[in-house]
Amino acid sequence: MNGAEAVVNFLMQKGVDVAFGYPGGPVLVLYEAIYKLKFNHILVRHEQGAAHAAEGYAKVTGRPGVIIATSGPGATNLVTGLADAMLDSVPLFAITGAVARKDTGRDAFQEADITGITEPITKASYLIMDEKKLLSIMEEAWQLTTEGRPGPVLINIPKDILALEMPSEQTPLRPFRRVEPELKKSKDSIAEVISMLKAAKQPLLLIGGGCVISPEAPASLEAFLKQAPIPTAATTMGIGTLKRDHPACLGFAGMHGSLQANEALDQCDLLLAVGCRFSDRVVGNPKKYNSNTARKIIHCDIDPSEINKNVQVDLAIEDDAAHFFKALSAAFRKAEEEDKADLEEWLQVIRPWSDRLRETKAKMQQVITRDYFKPQVPLLPEYVLSEIAARYKGRDPIVVTDVGQHQMFTAQYFPIESPRSFLTSGGLGTMGFGLPASVGAAFAAEGRPVVAIVGDGGVQMVIQELGTIDANRLPIHIFIFDNATLGMVRQWQSLFFNEHYSQSELNNNPDFVKIAEAYKIPALNVETPEDLTQALDRMQATEGPFLCRVFIRTEENVYPMVPAGKNSDEVMMPGMDG
Repeated sequence: MNGAEAVVNFLMQKGVDVAFGYPGGPVLVLYEAIYKLKFNHILVRHEQGAAHAAEGYAKVTGRPGVIIATSGPGATNLVTGLADAMLDSVPLFAITGAVARKDTGRDAFQEADITGITEPITKASYLIMDEKKLLSIMEEAWQLTTEGRPGPVLINIPKDILALEMPSEQTPLRPFRRVEPELKKSKDSIAEVISMLKAAKQPLLLIGGGCVISPEAPASLEAFLKQAPIPTAATTMGIGTLKRDHPACLGFAGMHGSLQANEALDQCDLLLAVGCRFSDRVVGNPKKYNSNTARKIIHCDIDPSEINKNVQVDLAIEDDAAHFFKALSAAFRKAEEEDKADLEEWLQVIRPWSDRLRETKAKMQQVITRDYFKPQVPLLPEYVLSEIAARYKGRDPIVVTDVGQHQMFTAQYFPIESPRSFLTSGGLGTMGFGLPASVGAAFAAEGRPVVAIVGDGGVQMVIQELGTIDANRLPIHIFIFDNATLGMVRQWQSLFFNEHYSQSELNNNPDFVKIAEAYKIPALNVETPEDLTQALDRMQATEGPFLCRVFIRTEENVYPMVPAGKNSDEVMMPGMDG
């Protein structure tokens, strides 16, 4: 077989059931192999769409999402998706074509140093110049995507290697080994963790994306919380690890997190953080947060480079979230066997703290229900999301968002029923993520509903992916929240820039319904509560994709809000604007 057939054969042997990509000159021989070997490939309408679609697939399945692109602009169009995947720990396997080896470095047509460009935003980026190492490098790269903290890799293959007959024997690579300072593992730290927990009166468990990524972490977490019902908050990427109605769940913490979660983050005397990286959207001012010397911090993460990077901790543990929670559960069982009364006494100590946070949660829910869930015109996003969520309750939907106000409203008001079911761009905050990510999610959904909630700004960056959705008749239910503005930009301009709405108004939005219909996707405008009811009825009675353009009140802001560079003790609520 030639190099291209070897690549496709490699993917099939790895069990890859779908790849997302776009052809071009240097990869035509690869697309010939895709045709001959009947490999399942989805033609997107833009390479960035391929990257986000692969992210959506990987986020749902936990398996690497595969991307194929040509050289030059085809490869550079992947950059945003790769950077997004790197920050959110998404396993991607990107294959790009390159100019022939004899032309490399000569500014040949459509040549770009994608290897150099992507080195900072991938776990590894390879340029293959020796055909004898093709499969060995692909094997190493494949392992890297999911080893430790998952992430993207890129393999750049010159077109002459793709066309060459492959040697039957490949040159093996030296085993890949990362040299890093050793940190304590769970088994070496649990006694100290138990000791610190028992000394705490106001503990908080903070769970991040690592608790979603680790397959057994959600079940292990629930088992631990049955033994020790510690108040638990999530980061945005940790949403879905714990069901919202779980007694210990406080919602998500951070810039637009719940009042009770942020109150706990501010006032806890012990913070046990697992699988999170303390981003600036969770702790805006790390120096101030660390100034509370009475607060102890335990940080467990599979990536040692994240520990002590933003927040200085008292106990560092390098481990997978599931391993940690299993070890902690075992230690609590042992502690209960040895001295059940002592453990019960500690649980009684933290109960008033837990009750106080639950009371805050209940009061906040009453305010929300009273003020925001009323049917009115213009529609409020809180009301719309509650109505949408009610239609999918119990069906375990995969909820995909773009970036902006609608993203935070969705995180607040759409209950996520299982892990790997809330797909969003966290670290990079990529507008345009939502629509193509829903494409990948639909291929991974296995019959579950896929709900895409996107903004009128972000959707216009990738609106051509409606063509991908139509071509494959993907049953994605798309809601475009149209407030005729870049909502989050407008909110910041309203609060911090004297209402100077510089370049944030979208008063000339196109007719999204007509655009959808041009792609043969049924669509409706939604302006009133009655429109919303009718649209949801029709959407759920229609096979295949459906789009709703929902007109939202322009002035509606997302609250609570912790301003940038501030911590959760400086939260803003309505009436505190400016």
